[in-house]
Amino acid sequence: MPSKRVYVLGLLVACPYEANPATCALYEIRKKPLKERTAWARQLTDKQIEEIISVHQKCSVRRECELSLAEE
Repeated sequence: MPSKRVYVLGLLVACPYEANPATCALYEIRKKPLKERTAWARQLTDKQIEEIISVHQKCSVRRECELSLAEE
């Protein structure tokens, strides 16, 4: 798996489920130009990186459950 910081950079480009959901913790930062998002990600601490990934993982589980229920 790529570094956690690179993983967060990918999340700053787009949500894997939709372009930029308003309920996402990264919603506002995704509105900024890519150069600003990259600079923002570079200044994050390891703890902040871990928190972003944790929030994303919880959201992903919820989204996957919603998708599974919609398919039934």
